[in-house]
Amino acid sequence: MLLLVVIYAAFIGLGLPDTVLGAAWPLMQRDLMAPLSAAGLLSIIVSVGTIVSSLWMPALLRLMGTGKLVFLSIAFTAAASFGYGISNSFAMMCLFAIPMGIGAGAIDVAMNNFAAIYLESKHTSWLHASWGVGACLGPALFSISVVTGVGWRGAYDMVALLLAVIAVMMLVTLPIWKKMEKHDASQQESAVKDISLRAALKVPGMKLSFWVFFFYSSLEISTSLWCGTYLVARGFEPEIGAIAVSLMFASVMVGRILSGFFAIKFTDMRLVHAGIAIVVVGCFILVLPLPLWVTPVCICLLGFGCAPVYPSLIHATPARFGEELSGRAISIQMAGSYLGAIVMPPAFGFVALHFSVIVWPVALGIFVGMLLLCVCLLDFVTRRRLNNAFAAERIMDALQQMEMLELQRMKMRKERRRQRRKEKRMKLLKSRHL
Repeated sequence: MLLLVVIYAAFIGLGLPDTVLGAAWPLMQRDLMAPLSAAGLLSIIVSVGTIVSSLWMPALLRLMGTGKLVFLSIAFTAAASFGYGISNSFAMMCLFAIPMGIGAGAIDVAMNNFAAIYLESKHTSWLHASWGVGACLGPALFSISVVTGVGWRGAYDMVALLLAVIAVMMLVTLPIWKKMEKHDASQQESAVKDISLRAALKVPGMKLSFWVFFFYSSLEISTSLWCGTYLVARGFEPEIGAIAVSLMFASVMVGRILSGFFAIKFTDMRLVHAGIAIVVVGCFILVLPLPLWVTPVCICLLGFGCAPVYPSLIHATPARFGEELSGRAISIQMAGSYLGAIVMPPAFGFVALHFSVIVWPVALGIFVGMLLLCVCLLDFVTRRRLNNAFAAERIMDALQQMEMLELQRMKMRKERRRQRRKEKRMKLLKSRHL
C-alpha cells in the first residue's frame, strides 16, 4: 500500500513542472530578457532530453532497478527545477533544461514499465490521471507564488521542494521496491534476453507500436495546443478558448479516473477501441454545421476519448511483447510519443499559416485515422501473444475468485461453529439456572 502511494506521488511529481513553464513564461521572458519565441527552444531541449533518456532506460533499468532509477530521476528533476528558479539568464535556463528532460524521460519509462508489469490496468489509468493532478497543480503553484510576491522563481522553488519530498519517499521505500520486483531466475533470464534498440525494432509489431504512440501524441497535443485558437477563429472570445483548453485537460483526467473503473471489467484493447471511437465521433461532429455552443462540448468529448487510450496501450505492452522486452518496447513508445508531440503540432501550425486554422478538424481526422489504422495493424501482428496473455489473465481472475469464495466459505463455517458454541453455552447456562 505504501509503495502504491509513492508511485502515485511520483506521477503527480512528473506532471508538476510540465505546465509551470507555459503559465510563467510571460514573466520569465521579461526578467530574463529573452525573446518571446525562446520558450519553444526550451521546450525542444527538454523534449530531446526525454527522447534520449527514454531510449537509454532499458539498460539502466537492468543495471539499477526501478526504485533507484526513479529516485535519481526525481532528484534530477528537483535539481533542474531549483536551477530554473535561480537562473539569471536564458542560457543558464537552457543548461538546466537538459537534466529536466533526462529526468522526466527516465521517470516516464521506468514508472510506466513497472506499472504495466506489476500493477493492474485500473492503476495504470489512475496513475496517468494523477499526472493530470500534477499538471493542474503547476499553474496553481505559480498563481500562489505571484500572489504572495515571490514571483515565478518561487513557483519553481515550490516544485523543487515537492519533488525533493517525493525523492525522499522513494529513498525510504527502496527496500519495498526490491521486494516487489522479481529477483528469481526467470527475471535474470529475462534481463539476458533484453536486446539492443536496432534488434528490438526488428521484433514484429515494435515499429507499429512506435507509430501508434506517435499519432496518439500528435492527436492529443494538437487538440490541447490548437483548440483555443480554433474556437477564436470560429467566433468565440479568447477567454472561452482558454477555458476550453482547461476543460479538455479536465476531461482527460476525469476520463482516466472513470476508465480505471471500466478496466476492472474490460480488457485494455476494448478500452483503446472505445476511446478511439469517441474521438472519431468528436471529429465528425466538429465538421458538421451545428450551433457554435456544440464546439466546446465536442472538444471535451475529444479529451474524454483520448483518456483511456494512452494508459491502456501502455498496460498492454507486456502482453504484446513479453515482460523481457517490456522496458525496451515502452522506451520506443515513449520516443514515438515525444517525437509526435514535437513534430506534428508545429507542422499543423505551418498548414494553418498557409491555409486556415479552420481545417484543424481535418488534421485531427487524419491523426485519429492513422492512429486507428496502426492500432488495428498492431493488434493483428501481436494477436497471438495478446490472446494468450488475456486468456492467462482470465484464468488468474477465475482462480482468484475461487480463492475468495473459498475464504468466504471458511469464514461462514467458522461463524456457524462460533454460533453453535454460543448456543451450547446458552443452553448450559439455562440448565444450570433450572
